[in-house]
Amino acid sequence: MDMHIRHSHLYTNEKKRGIICIENLQDGKAHLISSEDLAKDIQSIRFRLDLGTFTHEGLQEAYERIGLEVFTIKVLVTAEDNENLKTLLNEHEKLLKSQGSSLY
Repeated sequence: MDMHIRHSHLYTNEKKRGIICIENLQDGKAHLISSEDLAKDIQSIRFRLDLGTFTHEGLQEAYERIGLEVFTIKVLVTAEDNENLKTLLNEHEKLLKSQGSSLY
């Protein structure tokens, strides 16, 4: 429920910062990205994946091999103005690894 509320505010004119998760639903692998503008960056990620120009080779190859239907691009967490995005990214990468998830 809380995540839904966060998403509903994503597409306002106000920029939201946080962590984006690109997840392969087939094998559970994920890639996390910090963002100063979640809505803009989610659109940009999808565009770059579709064009074949995403910067992470392993993720791009999987996307091209498996297809977009198997991937989700979502806001993992929104950040407060005073939160350090790099620290937040590292914390969530460690959390996913501790839960048994693999990262690209």
